[in-house]
Amino acid sequence: MPAPARYFPVRETPYRMKAGLQPFGTDFGNGARDRLYFQRDDEAPRYLHARRAVSPARSGVLSRTGGQRAAHAAVLAWLWSTWKGEHRRHPLPERTGDDASDYAALLALAQEDLTVLHRDADGRESAIAVYVDFPSGWRPERVLGASFAAIHGPVPGFANDEAQARSMTSSMIDRGPYVRFVWTLSADDALDHHPEEGARRSWHGAKCAWLRVERQVLVPFPAVAASLFLIRTYLYAFETLSREQRRTLRAACAAMPDEIARYKGLAGEPRTIAQRLLMD
Repeated sequence: MPAPARYFPVRETPYRMKAGLQPFGTDFGNGARDRLYFQRDDEAPRYLHARRAVSPARSGVLSRTGGQRAAHAAVLAWLWSTWKGEHRRHPLPERTGDDASDYAALLALAQEDLTVLHRDADGRESAIAVYVDFPSGWRPERVLGASFAAIHGPVPGFANDEAQARSMTSSMIDRGPYVRFVWTLSADDALDHHPEEGARRSWHGAKCAWLRVERQVLVPFPAVAASLFLIRTYLYAFETLSREQRRTLRAACAAMPDEIARYKGLAGEPRTIAQRLLMD
């Protein structure tokens, strides 16, 4: 299998938490892999081993209404069909008909995490499936049943008003597919950065660090008022970045607004250490 795809969504301008939606399939330098929804590579054993260590209590499905059940049926059918088209050498088992079991079966093979957002007949949207084993500092177990605005409430400057949140959910459900990226810095290469259960290492005394990038793919299901959100985490050690990338990342770190740095756990000493480790 190939090495992981490489993404570098860093800019020297001050970091802003924004939608940043680009058409799915945009070429970011990885050729045909940029047109894959599921990117399976030579780190798959590490990802799947890390996934098995995560408590299943973090994941869940809501199937209380006919609309929610229809959304799961459409999303799961798409997942099975898409995986079959992209990874015939790693076949999925037959569907069981139990939504939770079927999502778990997919995640047992995929390196991506996923969530499903659904909009009900009254226009209220909520997360009806949450399978996120590799969060970047947040608690997936608190997301099931929450609205898009509530989920992103702690994120500085992102969907901070109802009109903006509704506009973004409409884009996710009615248009696309899209791809977007977010990034942060980490003093370790652990995939699971759950605030309590993850293996997050302190920056104090760090001798090496990683650029942590999430490739997020948004797949619309307008017929059932739903959106699938695929999240793939990539970790790139600083020493594997080019000199120009390290320079750009150092400048971006220096320009990062304080509220964003605090949200990402990079305020104060972590930012100083990261910038030092990025020196040529």
